[in-house]
Amino acid sequence: MLLTLKVLQGPDKNKECQIKEGDCLIVGRGEKSDFRLSDPATSRVHFELSCQDAAVTLRDLGSSSGTQIDGAPVHVAQVPIGGKIQVGDTILTLVAQGDSESTKFVGSMAGEKTLDDLVGSRIAHYRLDEVIGRGASGVVFRAFDEEKQRVAAMKVLTPQHSRLPQQRERFVRAMKTMIPIRCENIVRIFNAGITGPYLWTAMEYIEGENLAQLIQRIGIEGMLDWRKVWKVAKDIGNALHTAHQHNIVHRNVTPTNILRRSADQKCLLGDLMLAKALEGELAVQITQPGQLIGEIEYLAPERTMAEGVIDIRSDLYGLGATCYALLTGHSPAEGKNLTEILQRIRRDIPRPPREFQLAVNEWFQDLIVMRLLAKNPAERFQTPEALLEELDRIGRYNSLV
Repeated sequence: MLLTLKVLQGPDKNKECQIKEGDCLIVGRGEKSDFRLSDPATSRVHFELSCQDAAVTLRDLGSSSGTQIDGAPVHVAQVPIGGKIQVGDTILTLVAQGDSESTKFVGSMAGEKTLDDLVGSRIAHYRLDEVIGRGASGVVFRAFDEEKQRVAAMKVLTPQHSRLPQQRERFVRAMKTMIPIRCENIVRIFNAGITGPYLWTAMEYIEGENLAQLIQRIGIEGMLDWRKVWKVAKDIGNALHTAHQHNIVHRNVTPTNILRRSADQKCLLGDLMLAKALEGELAVQITQPGQLIGEIEYLAPERTMAEGVIDIRSDLYGLGATCYALLTGHSPAEGKNLTEILQRIRRDIPRPPREFQLAVNEWFQDLIVMRLLAKNPAERFQTPEALLEELDRIGRYNSLV
């Protein structure tokens, strides 16, 4: 198999080199790199690509700004043909010789088809009716459970998450631990399994929208009333409280992973346990393609550092960043490029929401949102329970409870 690594965006646009079976290629801006980049935001030795058994594996070499595949921060992961690798301000892709399509996967156990082609087919006792979402980890379908006679949402993982037997078994075990967990603010998991080449999880179908879609509208229509944002904080705080009771760290509390149900405006946290289920050699952080910058802006400072300790306080920061965006129409760490965003996450205190919306309650701003956004985890709420207590106190003073 002959592949080409090509620069799509950045100072070295259109630069390329070939990769063949057995090759091991180091990419970075230093002299020790086999494929040298001039992008100053990349590390001297940034990542390594190895091609073995018709699959390409990427390994980050301790870079300062990290490596992402299709918007997902990774340490070690397989790279699909056409997948976008971002390092610093540079975006690269893998192209198969003679193949201009970017939707096929290297070593895909599903052949040359994309996951979108599953529409109309059946996995286990679920009929896949339409695609309703897609991300770095896989594709989400609106499905019909023919055994239970109910609508469900089914996520089918991309092939790089289902090649290794230990990875497949870990995923199913982790996701099935979620089945007994009940919380009105957590998207319920119905089942998970392996069917042929496909690794999947079936979950509660929520009629509504995610908060990323809501924030996008806010940028056009104006900010959300702080009382509604208080309710979002209550709902997701409750979800995180349940997760904390089960020793679960979500690792990716962002607007994309929070759904707001149309019928009652209740918010539910999705993809709980997914990061845990995918941890290991192929661990990736779950984001939507094309939203790399949008998702990173919600990461806690410790999430952007190789040695950062990730715990429930990191999830609370993500909730705070989401509330900030709902109040202001934009994230607390916007920037022109990845390097600038990371610097703002780590160092810059965001402007108070009241500077954008005077009607924001000062207690809610200072005692909830800005505290959740503290750079030092020790200065945030230490548990979701503590957050809920303060939310209730503010709610009582403002006749919200």
